[in-house]
Amino acid sequence: MSETIHMNRRTFLVSTAFVAGGFVLGFHLPFSSRSGGAETNGETEINAWLRIGTEGSIIIQVNHSEMGQGVVTGLPMILAEELEADWTKVRTEFAPSNAELYANPTYSAQVTGGSSAIRGMFIPLRKAGAAAREMLVAAAAKEWGVSAEECEARNSLVTHKPTGRTLSYGALARAAAKIEPPKEPKLKSPDQFRLISQSTNRLDAPAKVDGSAKFGIDVTVPGMLVATVQQCPVFEGKVVSINDQAARAVKGVRDVIQVDEGCVAVVADTYWQAKKGANVLQITYDFGKYASLDSEAISQMFREGLKENGAVARNEGNVDETLRSAAKTVEA
Repeated sequence: MSETIHMNRRTFLVSTAFVAGGFVLGFHLPFSSRSGGAETNGETEINAWLRIGTEGSIIIQVNHSEMGQGVVTGLPMILAEELEADWTKVRTEFAPSNAELYANPTYSAQVTGGSSAIRGMFIPLRKAGAAAREMLVAAAAKEWGVSAEECEARNSLVTHKPTGRTLSYGALARAAAKIEPPKEPKLKSPDQFRLISQSTNRLDAPAKVDGSAKFGIDVTVPGMLVATVQQCPVFEGKVVSINDQAARAVKGVRDVIQVDEGCVAVVADTYWQAKKGANVLQITYDFGKYASLDSEAISQMFREGLKENGAVARNEGNVDETLRSAAKTVEA
């Protein structure tokens, strides 16, 4: 990226584009040169965070990696809260690799880390959901010939309060796509939250239980090879010699490459072929100056260090006197 992205309440202009079977909602970053987005299953997405299908499905883009911290559930909850979505109809997709569109605002790059997912995306995703909600309400009001103030969105339905008439989000999707999105959608107050802060089942749990979930190691592209490495077990150690005959004999192994002074990689068609080849490599190392530094040696250094006087970081009050006069002391 050539420009730094700082996302806040006032930097987002919402834009929409009609697509087959529903509508796409996303954010246009005015300081970005990109005006369009990627195609998914023939549908054009414009800076998309949200799609709504005519059958009522709600597909939310997740721009952070799931590493067990729960963002596949937590981030969609933020958008779905403001959208007033039926949580049972929500599913997710990982956002494509595009830092210009899906950057982590905390680091101005498409990365996950530093406990930044929720705090970084809280306002942007709320605004995406709120904007979509207002557009759906406006579409329903137009259909009924009433004012939007007479309508209420809840649980993926828009209700005309005086008459009780309802329209589903799926039925309103196409019309909502044609409505000018609000530049400053009204966000809910915390006392109106129904999803945020509530305990719910993780959206990714079923796929992980039945084995259908796709992890990074499962990803393949045409012509892709996989490498695994054998690293010298001692810091700054060097490879002296490599006997790779057995490794090259493993089915699927394409090559054995010394990457640097202390590392050898086995390249193969699949991970397990590469791993199997790496396991049978015969490598001789020069462990160098840290040859005798092992876990026991390090533990002994720590034990010896405990006998020495350490540096005092802070000395406040009379510790000895306080301990002597304390009604209760705890030792650890």
